Amino acid sequence: MKILRTTVLAAMVSMAGWSANAEEFARIGGGLAGTYPLFSAKLSELINNNVEGVRASVVPSDSEQAQAMLQLGELEFNIAYTWLVKKIADGRGAYDVDTPDVRHIITLYGSTLQTIARPGVIDSLTELSEKPVRVWTGPEAQFFYQIVEPVVQAHGLEIDDIRKAGGVTETVDYGGEIQAFQDGRLDVGFFSGGVPYGLLQQIERSPGFELVDMSDEVLARLGEILPGITPYTIPAGTYANQDEDVKVPFYVNQLVTSANVSDDLVYQVTKLMYEEYEQFHGLFPGSEQIDDQDVLANNEVPLHPGAERYYREIGLIK
Repeated sequence: MKILRTTVLAAMVSMAGWSANAEEFARIGGGLAGTYPLFSAKLSELINNNVEGVRASVVPSDSEQAQAMLQLGELEFNIAYTWLVKKIADGRGAYDVDTPDVRHIITLYGSTLQTIARPGVIDSLTELSEKPVRVWTGPEAQFFYQIVEPVVQAHGLEIDDIRKAGGVTETVDYGGEIQAFQDGRLDVGFFSGGVPYGLLQQIERSPGFELVDMSDEVLARLGEILPGITPYTIPAGTYANQDEDVKVPFYVNQLVTSANVSDDLVYQVTKLMYEEYEQFHGLFPGSEQIDDQDVLANNEVPLHPGAERYYREIGLIK
């Protein structure tokens, strides 16, 4: 199994097409779409402007691939959801690869999982087993499948039930989901971001969509499957033709690093995030949640010693 895991890790790193001296670079996992590229670009800019002798850059990568790269020393920093970081760290991700060296720096901002449907197709995900529906799940080896599958399961179904009902599961990557919806190739899609979410605002009028509500019971079951997920209400009127409040899952992002990244570099980045958090405000809806409060909240992996040193200096940790 160790040989297999090493092979998988090496393959994912090869996919990234990157090699650099970790002592000279602060490479940041930048996601593939949505808010992650924006956050990572701003963090890279701040490091380059404020941390002497370090050149920061963004490496586009899926969350799980990026965490594996942290483990191998091919990245220094990554942003991901707290529930996903822990799941991958324990070897329960899509690649079945342990990443025991992942370490927490700071809790960031929340995101919602917003489920949309072509108008008139479904009112609830329970209907996916009742008629043919074209559903986006994302590739099994990437982040979104890791939450779409539990969401479907929380409704009492399995992904295979969609196909058994004559439906189709579309696995185009996240960056292509909007285009697939616009082209009429999808009936149901999943998007993760703030409220309102910029990607959804692109299509709220053309071709248009309906937000799919989730019951309290479904959200409670989802929270049992993926600890750390809580309910969130999107107010009526957030999107065009949204006449009622809609309940969706909510979860929190965190900035992580590796235990093998130097204490000094992590200390500098922690200090930068804590003191310059307002630099991130306005980048995207929800970015104002990045602040100097609750910096250790919702975290389930060890705190990096460099971050701990800073938090002790300011009295946050006694």
